[in-house]
This record gives sequence, C-alpha cells and structure tokens, in this order.
Amino acid sequence: MTPPQSHYPMDSGLSVFGRDATPRPAQDPAAPGAPAPPPGTPRQVRLAVLAYLGIPFTLCVLPLICYAAQPRGGRTVARAHTAQALTLSLTTLLYTVCGLIVGGVLALDSPQVAAVIAISLLALLWLSVLAVAVRSAIAASHGEFRPVPRWLRLTREPPVSR
Repeated sequence: MTPPQSHYPMDSGLSVFGRDATPRPAQDPAAPGAPAPPPGTPRQVRLAVLAYLGIPFTLCVLPLICYAAQPRGGRTVARAHTAQALTLSLTTLLYTVCGLIVGGVLALDSPQVAAVIAISLLALLWLSVLAVAVRSAIAASHGEFRPVPRWLRLTREPPVSR
C-alpha cells in the first residue's frame, strides 16, 4: 500500500494525529488545478456584486447581509465572493481604526502633522480598497473569482464556501 500523496512537495504526509489519510484539495478556487465552482444564479451574482460595492458606503453591514443571504448548501463563486467582501470590509475597518489611533498619537505632539498624516493614510487606504472592490465586483459580475491582495485579507487563503 502506497502512502497518500501530499500537495506539498516536502511534506511526508505525517501529522500530529498520525498519517494523513486523505490529501487536502487546493483551497483557492482560482488555482490552476482546482475545479471551478458553478457561478450560481443571477440573484447570487447580484448579491456578490452588491457586497463588494457596498463596502465603501456601509463598511461591513451590507457584505454581512449579502453573505447571510447566500444559500449554505453547495460551493458557489457567489458565496466565495460574499465571504471575501466581508473579509475585505472587516480588514478595511481594522486598518481604519489603526489609522485613527496613529493620528491620535501624533496629535499629542502636533495636531497639524497628525491631520496631514492620518488623512493621507486613510485616503490612500480607501482609494486602494475602492479599486480592489470595483475590480472584484467586475469579476463577480462575469462569474469569475479574483482574490484580493494578501495585505487586505485577514486569512491566509481566499475564502472558500463549504
């Protein structure tokens, strides 16, 4: 009997709990070897696009509603998009709070310098998030999956619906 093949070249297939019986599939739906999940219904695609485009206006409220409105059964691109939009909005909220903290600390020394630095950092953040959200919404409207950059994710891999 041959040991199972691992997806890591240097992985022996052993874990803390013994030999891994089944190799794990690729987590990224956009990976070259991974099968593409079905795009879903037009309603699901509209919810995915709405989740991305709602980030600049509602932060994490609209992506959370769109994620909760997706059906739990099955793995679709629309569910992965709404999960990614929710992660993007939460990361943006976290970075915004950090930018405000930096501005508050700098305001202890010079309020003018703090305002210039904090406003420019937050403007750069929001412009980049807006660009990523629009590009991801366009990909969602075409039924494709476009992962957001690593620095805008709270997780290591792009979200995959189960």
